[in-house]
Amino acid sequence: MIWNFLNKLLFTGNYIPHGHCYLWQRELVALHIVSDFIIALAYYSIPLSLIYIITQGKDLPFRNVFWLFAAFIISCGTTHLMEIWTLWHPVYWVSGSLKIITAAISAYTAFSLIPLVPQALTLVTPTQLEMLARILQKEIIERRKTEACYQTLTEASPVGIFYADALGDCLYVNERWCQISGIACDRALGKGWLQAIHPEDRQRVFAEWYSAAQEKLPFKCEYRFQGINHAKISWVFGQAVGIIGENGEVKSYVGTITDITERKQVEAENRLLHETLEHRVAERIAQIEISHHSLPEEIAYRQRIAITLLELTQLQNAILNSAHYTIISTEPDGTIKTFNRAAQKLLGYSPEEVVGKVTLAIIHDPVEFGKRAEILSQELGVKIDPGMEVLVALPRRGIADENEWTYIRKDGSRFPVQLSVTALFNPEGNITGFLGIAQDISDRKQAEKEVRDLTNAMQNTVEGISRLDIEGCYVNVNRAYAHRCGYEPEEMLGMRWQLTVHPGDVEMMLSAYQEMVFSGKVEVETRGVRKNGSFFYKQVTMVKACDEQGIFNGNHCFMKDITERKLTERALQESEFKYRQIVELAEEGIWVIDSNSLTTYVNHAMARMLGYTELEMFGRSLFDFMDEQEKPQAIDNFELRKQGIGEQHEFKFKTKDGKDIWTDMSTSPVMDSQGNLLSCCALVYNITSRKEAEQQMLQLTEDLKRSNEELEQFAYVASHDLQEPLRAVTSYTQLLAQRYQGNLDDRANKYINYIVDGATRMQQLINDLLAYSRLGTSGQEFEEADCNAAVKQSLSNLQIAIAEKKAVITWDAMPTVMADEFQLVQLFQNLIANGIKFCRQDTPLIHIAAGRQESEWLFSVRDNGIGIDPQYADRIFIIFGRLHSRREYSGTGIGLAMCKRIVERHGGRIWVESQEGKGATFYFTIPIIST
Repeated sequence: MIWNFLNKLLFTGNYIPHGHCYLWQRELVALHIVSDFIIALAYYSIPLSLIYIITQGKDLPFRNVFWLFAAFIISCGTTHLMEIWTLWHPVYWVSGSLKIITAAISAYTAFSLIPLVPQALTLVTPTQLEMLARILQKEIIERRKTEACYQTLTEASPVGIFYADALGDCLYVNERWCQISGIACDRALGKGWLQAIHPEDRQRVFAEWYSAAQEKLPFKCEYRFQGINHAKISWVFGQAVGIIGENGEVKSYVGTITDITERKQVEAENRLLHETLEHRVAERIAQIEISHHSLPEEIAYRQRIAITLLELTQLQNAILNSAHYTIISTEPDGTIKTFNRAAQKLLGYSPEEVVGKVTLAIIHDPVEFGKRAEILSQELGVKIDPGMEVLVALPRRGIADENEWTYIRKDGSRFPVQLSVTALFNPEGNITGFLGIAQDISDRKQAEKEVRDLTNAMQNTVEGISRLDIEGCYVNVNRAYAHRCGYEPEEMLGMRWQLTVHPGDVEMMLSAYQEMVFSGKVEVETRGVRKNGSFFYKQVTMVKACDEQGIFNGNHCFMKDITERKLTERALQESEFKYRQIVELAEEGIWVIDSNSLTTYVNHAMARMLGYTELEMFGRSLFDFMDEQEKPQAIDNFELRKQGIGEQHEFKFKTKDGKDIWTDMSTSPVMDSQGNLLSCCALVYNITSRKEAEQQMLQLTEDLKRSNEELEQFAYVASHDLQEPLRAVTSYTQLLAQRYQGNLDDRANKYINYIVDGATRMQQLINDLLAYSRLGTSGQEFEEADCNAAVKQSLSNLQIAIAEKKAVITWDAMPTVMADEFQLVQLFQNLIANGIKFCRQDTPLIHIAAGRQESEWLFSVRDNGIGIDPQYADRIFIIFGRLHSRREYSGTGIGLAMCKRIVERHGGRIWVESQEGKGATFYFTIPIIST
C-alpha cells in the first residue's frame, strides 16, 4: 500500500514538465530558475535569523510564533525549489503535497496569531520608550535640582545643625556638626553625642539640657567637644529651640552649634599675655628706676668689657680646637692650611680633600662674594674682585672682618655662619696667612625667625592695648587701639573712657569696672564709639593695675574688634529664620510620620496637596489618606521603612474631596541606636498631571501602533497578493505572443507589448513602494560601516549599467560611520544610478567625496548630467516626483525619495545644488556618533 502511495506520488507518466509551459526558452527558464533559487535561499536564511533571535532573546515574547514563522518560511522556500524541480520532472503530486503542507502551516500560524494580537498591542514601541525616557529624564533632572537645593540648605550651612528629642537623644546631625564635634554622624545619634563632649563639661551640659526641657526654655550653653579619639578639643556655643507638642510639653529640639574655639583661644592668649605683660612691666619699671642714675657708667663699662671679651674669645678660639666652631687657616693666597674637627663635621670634607688643594671659595656662595665685593669697593675706595680677596681685604689692612656668611657643605646643603677673619703676622710684621673662625648660627636664625613670627602673631591677635589711671583717663594708648577708635594715640591721652563707649552700654561698663576692682580682671562685650560717631562691637578685657606697694592705681585695657563676628551671628540668625520659611513655603510636600505611621508634621504644601489643613492631618494615620486597594502596598512600604530602607516610588492618595492624586515620594527613615524606626520623612511631589499625560500618550501610541500594523498589512498584500496576478498576466501574455506568433497583426503585438510593459512597471512600482515603506521598519542596527566598502558594493551592483554607459566613477577616501551598511549601499547606489541615467550624450563622469564638518560627515555625489532647475530642487525628493516622462527616462520616481528617507533615518540631511544643463551635485550628511 505504501509502495502504491509512493508510486502515485512520484508518478510522472501522464504529465509534461513545467518547462514546456515556457516553450523551453532558455532565457525564460533561466530567469525562473535563478529567481526561484534566490527566493528559496532568502527564505532559508530568514529562519536562521529567527532561530538566532529565539536563542539569544531570553525574555523574548511570543517565542512559539517565531518557531511557526520559521516553519512557514522554510516550507515556502521548499515550494520554490520544487518549482525548479518540476521544470524537468513533473512530480506535481509532490509539489501539491508540499503546498498543502505549506497551506496547513500558514493557516495554523494565522489562527495562532489571532489570540496574540491583544497582547502584541500592549507592547511598547521604541518611539514610545524613547519619549517616556525623555520625560522621565526631565523629571529626574528637576527632582535632583530640588533635592540639591534642600541638601545644600543643611549640608552647606556654616554652623552645625542637630535635631533631638526632649530627653537629649540625638535624631539627626548635618556634616558641619560632625566636622566641629569630631564624631561621625551615625555615632552621634541617641546619646552618642554626649560621648564626644569633654568629660568636665558632660554633666553640666546634660543638666542644663534637662533644666531647659523641664522649664520649656531655649537651651543655650558653651561647652567643649573632644571627639571620639580625643585628637582635638573644640569649643562650641550650642543653642536649641524646643518644639511644643499638643500636650504643652517639649517633644523635640532643633538647634545649632557654632565653633568658638578660635575665640576661646584668643581669650586664653589674651589672659596669658596680660599676665605676662603686667609682670614684665612691673619688673622693668623697677629695674629702670634702680638703674636710671648709673646707666651711662654701666653702658661704658659694658662696652669695654664686650671689646675685651671679644678679643679674648677670638684668641681662645684660635688656640682651642673647639667642637662648636670651624677653625680654618690659609696661606696668603687663600689655600687651606688647617681644617679642624668642627669644620670636618659641619662641612663634610676631610683634611685630605681640602688641605693644600683648594681655597675657601669652595665653601662660599659666589653670589655672596659678588655682593660683598661691591660693598667693600665702596667702603675702601678701591676695586675689590669677587673671590678670596673679599674675605681678606680688611684683615690685610689690620682690621678683623666679621660678617654673616652662608657655608656650602660637600652635599650641597647650606647653613648660616658668623665668620671672623683675621690676619696672621710673623715677628717682622709680614702676613703669613689668615685665620677664619666660624660659628653655626642656624639656631639663632631660627630663633630670630620665631621671634619675628611671634611678634607678628601678637600684633595680629592683640588689636589694641591701653593704660588708664584711677580716674578712668587714658595715660598710654597703642596705635592699634587708637586707630580702632578713630583717633591718633596722642589725641586720646587724658580722654575719659566713657567717650569711647556707646551711651547705652556705659552702665554695663561701670558694673564691669566695679567687678574688675574686686576680682582683678573682667571681660565684657560692648559697643564702641569712634571719633566720627560710628559704632562698632568690641571685646574688652580689663585687668587691675597696682603700684609696688599693691595700691590700686588704674587698669590695663585689652580690646578686640568683634564687629564681624557679631554681624555673622546676626546673619546666622537670619539664615535660620529663612531656612524655616523655605521649608514652610516650599512647593513640594514634606510629610513626617512616627513609628506607628501617625502624622507628626506636614508643611503647608503637603496639606494643600491633599485638601486639608496642617492641623487636620496632624496625628492621623498615613493609611487614612488612601483607598483600601492601596493599603496593602502602603503596608509593605512601611515595613521596609521599619527596616531602615528608604526609597523613591510613586503612590496614589485620596484628597479630602475624594479625588485621586498621584505622587512621587522620596522617603528617608530615621532609626535609633538599636535599629528601631523613630520617624520617617518623605519629600512628596504631585505628579497627577504627568500621569494624565502618560495615559494620553499611551492612547496615542496605541492608535499609532494600529496604524503601523495596517500599513504593514498593506505592504504584505502588495508584496504577495498583487505581485502574483501581475506575474500571471505577464507570463500568459508572453505565452500568448509565442504560441500565436505570426497569426497576430502588428496592432495585436503592440497591445501585447503594452500589457507586458505595464505589468512589469506595475510590479517594479509595487516592489519600490514595498522597499520604501520598509526603510524605517526593517532596517538593521547601526554599527561601524566602512563607506569605502559601501561605494565599492554599489559600483559592483551597477556594473552592467556602468559598462553600458561607459561611465567613469571616481571617489576620495571615505570615512567609517555609524550606520546601517545595507541602506548605505542603497543610498550610494541610487545616487550613482541617478547620475548614470540622467546623462547627456557624452560619457557620464561621477565623483564621490566626503569631508568632516564639526559633528557630522558631509558627502557629495557630483555628475556632469543634464542638471536640474533649482526651482525643482525639493520636488525631486518627493515620492513619484518625476521631472521627465517615462519615454525620456525610465523609473518609478521613488529612488531619491528612498535616499531622503535613508538619510533622515540616520539623522542627516540631503539636498541638491544644480543648474539646468550643467550637471548636479547631491549632498547628504551623517552625524558623527562616538562609540
